[in-house]
Amino acid sequence: MGEIHIRLGHPDDSARIAVIQRASRAAAMPWLPVLHTPVQEFDFFSGLVESTTTYVAEVGGAELGGDVVGFAIVDAAGTELEHLYLDPSFRRVGIGSALLARVRETFDGPLELWVFADNVDARAFYAAHGAQELFSTDGSDNEERTPDVRLLLPRLR
Repeated sequence: MGEIHIRLGHPDDSARIAVIQRASRAAAMPWLPVLHTPVQEFDFFSGLVESTTTYVAEVGGAELGGDVVGFAIVDAAGTELEHLYLDPSFRRVGIGSALLARVRETFDGPLELWVFADNVDARAFYAAHGAQELFSTDGSDNEERTPDVRLLLPRLR
């Protein structure tokens, strides 16, 4: 696989981020409705990369122009982990943990996030990193209309 390198994302990463998010959701949550076109997802992530803190994970070494295989996005306030997705080919090799570690090193306060209730792999991943489930909903307030769970990642320090 090569070395994992985490760096700040930039606008040029938006297309790859959109592709990763779409592929990751299809692989991990095939039961979710697909609500947006690839172009809409690119536009959405382009805006997020500009207005938030985005980290991307590359494999193959930064000096070699590594391939982006995952990303994490934290809101402008530094209190919400909005997205953490991996290329499905790179799951369970430590990249998600490396991205989450970088986020938590940067933002030392607690972070909140949403996870779909049926995404048992994501719930287990965050629980292994100390997340606590705060409450769940019936999904009537999310775009997918799918039950979800609010999580809290406590401060590291």
